Amino acid sequence: MTLDQIDKNKTALITKLDTSGVLLKKFYDMGFIEGSQITLIRKSPLNDPIEVKISSYHITLRIQEAKCIKVRYE
Repeated sequence: MTLDQIDKNKTALITKLDTSGVLLKKFYDMGFIEGSQITLIRKSPLNDPIEVKISSYHITLRIQEAKCIKVRYE
C-alpha cells in the first residue's frame, strides 16, 4: 500500500521509498526513513495535496510523491 491510500488519522510505518535521485534525497532530508511512523492528517478537497505528520513535523505532499512511499499499518 502507498501513503496516499491510508485512512485519515491512521498511523502507518514506512517500509520503502520507491524513488531515486533528487526526490529520494528530498524524502530523506524531510525525515522519511524506512521504519518511521507516519500519520495522514488530512486531504485537500480534490485529494491533492495531502498533509502528513512524521516525527513532530507536519508536511504537505503531492499525491504523486505520496505514491512513491510504501507503508503498512502497525
